[in-house]
Amino acid sequence: MLQEKLNLLLTKYAVGTAAAIDGSGETVAIDGTVYPLLPHRVERRFTEMRKMLTDGTVNGLSALRAGRVDHPDVPLEKLVRRELDICRYLTGSEAVSLTAYVRDNRAANLIVNMASGVVCSIEVANTLPAYAQPVDKHEGIGSQGFVCDKVVDTQAQQSSIYLFAGDAETYTDVDFELYGLDADAVAAVRAAFALAKDAALREQTLADSAVLDRMMDAVKQSAATGKNVKL
Repeated sequence: MLQEKLNLLLTKYAVGTAAAIDGSGETVAIDGTVYPLLPHRVERRFTEMRKMLTDGTVNGLSALRAGRVDHPDVPLEKLVRRELDICRYLTGSEAVSLTAYVRDNRAANLIVNMASGVVCSIEVANTLPAYAQPVDKHEGIGSQGFVCDKVVDTQAQQSSIYLFAGDAETYTDVDFELYGLDADAVAAVRAAFALAKDAALREQTLADSAVLDRMMDAVKQSAATGKNVKL
């Protein structure tokens, strides 16, 4: 389904570069090179948050809170890596140090100090039961203003339609071109499409991935020693 939808976009917008997205939506192969996908960077909620943090709507960002709780089949390392890059993307800054605490490889808490002076706190876990919807929330606190990707006092993603007949069902159409995919799959296809269109973005993605590799090494070092690690 992901490849079918990606092919649709490539054909519709006459992009001549062939791209093969893997079934999990984590990587895309283009011209013999495999690129990691950073789908959160094309999610509307994050692009809008970044805009508000850079266009003067929210001034003096001092703290960023990021968190996600997912299912046990999602590796904790993947969750940590995602939230670290969301912090980089939203702040437009690189980390200079971090402190990490990991418990039983099921939950992690991090404090990340950015070069811009923003302090990011990250909470992740893969402890949800199979039937539960992933829970995440991201909020930026400034000296003038506050921005969040959820309605106040909300953590679970809201749906457009709630059906209460037999088993309760919900539906959310997030993209008319990619109808039938959930929000995570839509973001993965959009991210792969963006890389297929832009060679410079492909190079930047490899650079971002290398930065995240170093950050994950620092997370492991800090978790093992209980100390703050410089980057």
